[in-house]
Amino acid sequence: MLRGILTGAPIWVWPLLAVLIALGVLASKTRTRPCLPIYLYWLLGFLSLNAVNSLAPAPVIWVAFGAAYVLGAGLGYQFQGRIIINKSTGRITLKGEWLSMVVLMVIFWMNFVGGVINAVSPDIYASSTYHAVFAMVAGIAAGTFIGRALRVFFTASTPDE
Repeated sequence: MLRGILTGAPIWVWPLLAVLIALGVLASKTRTRPCLPIYLYWLLGFLSLNAVNSLAPAPVIWVAFGAAYVLGAGLGYQFQGRIIINKSTGRITLKGEWLSMVVLMVIFWMNFVGGVINAVSPDIYASSTYHAVFAMVAGIAAGTFIGRALRVFFTASTPDE
């Protein structure tokens, strides 16, 4: 089964995984970076849309995803406040953390988990409970990025010295 996962995935998946791991490792270190990339990280949440869409969910599943996305945004906003050390004109200093790696991996691996569950237990995969839980996990993970970007955006800059 592992061989099927490795060989059945499109070739672009593995470089994407390497980039996401690199981003997660970079986030584990205290760093000063331009703010602009953080404002764009929320786009990584779009990776979770593919996973939810693959369920062929009913509209109620998208409502569950949306509600979880808002919850994730709130959690991300709150978390980001704890790791901001300083923000100056166009740059931000952040404490190292591993949440970024965890969230990136959750979003990335959701498609694989869905495929494995579908292969192992199609009944579970087809259940509305599975669809709802899957959509909510995807929504929370994706929402954290927009919440974190909003927190950086709304954090006041200190004067440059």
